[in-house]
Amino acid sequence: MNQINLSLPDWVELFLNEQPKVLPTQEEQMRFVLALTERNIREKTGGPFGSAVFEIDSGQIVSVGVNVVVQENCSAAHGEMMALMLAQKKLSHFDLGAPNFPSHRLVTSGKMCAMCLGNVCWSGVKEVLSSAEPEDVESITGFDEGPTPPDYNAQLERRGIKIIPGLLRSEGQKVLKLYVDLGGIIYNPERK
Repeated sequence: MNQINLSLPDWVELFLNEQPKVLPTQEEQMRFVLALTERNIREKTGGPFGSAVFEIDSGQIVSVGVNVVVQENCSAAHGEMMALMLAQKKLSHFDLGAPNFPSHRLVTSGKMCAMCLGNVCWSGVKEVLSSAEPEDVESITGFDEGPTPPDYNAQLERRGIKIIPGLLRSEGQKVLKLYVDLGGIIYNPERK
């Protein structure tokens, strides 16, 4: 086999059809992502992580992603990875920061794990908004966020990526708790 196909759950298209196509404020964008994430939890189609790529100036939704690691049998199928890959596919370009594109923002229900942090650095997005912090993810759910650098925010800023962490953090924490309360699978926890 020399091809890979990853898909978002069927309900995502219906969800998007019920939502505005433009969300002008950061808070509206984060609430959209947290609602997307909560829907993924309630549908039992993946982990408690969702993301979306927006045009910064217009607030137009470019793509969305939810965690579908278990469903797709792919450890790379995190919400951020799916949203970024789908945005790149939609725009037919690997660099979302290319000169002919508007600036893009990634909005994510939780601050990125080690893998997603690397992808963000190379994706071309100019800004990241995140809700729950890595310590929230690890303490509430038990997921291992991997070896992220202690100067995480500075690493992004040095690469020209503005980060706004902890936006609606308590709401992000509630979404993580919902996943645990509904018996969500905690896969690949830290192994000793």
